[in-house]
Amino acid sequence: MTARGFAIDAAVVVALVAATSLYGLFAFTAPNAKIVAVVGGSATWQADVNVWWIATALGMAAMLLRSWQPLVALAGAGAMGVVHTTSQVVPAMPVDLAAAVALYTVAARPSTARVMSYAAGAATVALAFLPLAHPPAPWLGTWAGSPWLPPVTVALAWLIGDRSRTRQAYLEQVTQRAHDLERQRHQQAELAAAGERARIARELHDAVAHGLSIVVIQAQAAASSMDRRPAAARAALDAIVATGRDSLGEMRRLLGLTRPDGAELAPLPGLADLPALVDRVRATGLPVQLRVSGPLADLPTGVGLSAYRIAQEALTNALKHGGPGTTVNIAVDRGSEAVEITVADTGRGAVGTPDEACGSGLRGMRERVAMLGGTLATGDRPGGGFEVRARLPVADPP
Repeated sequence: MTARGFAIDAAVVVALVAATSLYGLFAFTAPNAKIVAVVGGSATWQADVNVWWIATALGMAAMLLRSWQPLVALAGAGAMGVVHTTSQVVPAMPVDLAAAVALYTVAARPSTARVMSYAAGAATVALAFLPLAHPPAPWLGTWAGSPWLPPVTVALAWLIGDRSRTRQAYLEQVTQRAHDLERQRHQQAELAAAGERARIARELHDAVAHGLSIVVIQAQAAASSMDRRPAAARAALDAIVATGRDSLGEMRRLLGLTRPDGAELAPLPGLADLPALVDRVRATGLPVQLRVSGPLADLPTGVGLSAYRIAQEALTNALKHGGPGTTVNIAVDRGSEAVEITVADTGRGAVGTPDEACGSGLRGMRERVAMLGGTLATGDRPGGGFEVRARLPVADPP
């Protein structure tokens, strides 16, 4: 029980007692003094009044527990109502409204079991009909003495309380739904952020792995040619510088995607940049043949970027794991519905290569292709070497 709830219950009790006192002064004083004259002086009258006061005291005490134990308050107020309605001396008083107030509380309380609530309501309505068996004194007047007044009052209290409970349950449901939607928005934002981080990580992996592979190969060539062929070593070092600058520039573009300041960024690569990529790989000494059929200029950005990254990753794997004498053939076929890219090398294939060759790189390819609703096939070629074949739909996946 809270202090605020007890204060409200006490205020209700005080209001009922005050209204009853004022009504009693009006009912038992002139010109209604004949009421006392009719029954006054009778021992039965005095006993009836004493019972009335005892029932009132117990009922009001139970009403002080209304906010804490509404069923106890209803039981006490209902018992008080039974005593009052069977009285042949004291008329209906405002204090008899306590049963209706308690019934309203029971009906409006969400935590009260509905079975108990309906049972209590039915019992209270039944008690309210007792005046039909014990008609009140005729001197109460037409309205106050009507036997239909108690059941009507009780029924209204029940309906209003049940309506209040329903409205409160609806408001709680709406509030809970709003909290669920807010939580879902947060979860969706977190998933979107995680997806963006995964995309950035995938782009960085492809760009950095390719750049570092070329740098390592060119550095090895420069080291082996430093003494005997200075010009070749210088060319290899120049290629290292150019590749490093390109890789750093691409990393800046990718990392700049996460900045909120809206810095101007160069566009990400696409299939139109594939010849430049092939030239860089050829500079390492790896023979690469490129064949392109169909227009590539109007490809969607996501399709062009994914196709470029697939070719880049396949060339990186050929550089790292192909072995001596490896050659690479790249075929890009643009159709009306999809673009197909095939990268086939004559190296050692997947057999005997480190696990990383089939790790993050191929997994990134599969993620890109799945995101666009395409298909990917990778594996050893029948005549030796490794082949990557991807088909990317030009239109958005359904």
